[in-house]
Amino acid sequence: MTEFKLEEKQIIIAILIAIMEADGVIDPHETDYLDSVISLLNMSEVELDSIDELDFNLIVSDFKRLDVHKKEIAKSLFIEMAKCDGYADPRELEIIDKLSS
Repeated sequence: MTEFKLEEKQIIIAILIAIMEADGVIDPHETDYLDSVISLLNMSEVELDSIDELDFNLIVSDFKRLDVHKKEIAKSLFIEMAKCDGYADPRELEIIDKLSS
């Protein structure tokens, strides 16, 4: 897998959390998927702790500055998060769409 810098990993996780929370229901499949991505990105608890403090508008802005290849990888993770509970809620998809504009 492509190597992401810590800041990039935090951006991805923050967006995944926003997608997970968008419909107001946190499904066990979503938490399992989030855990698997955290593991895939090899993130520690300390690295995850500061994510809550990040401003979402800044996260979106930072995401848009990632290189194209990293954005494509991240978007596939976001789409999988939206679908992993069996229903891609329009509010989840709206977050993903906002990242493309």
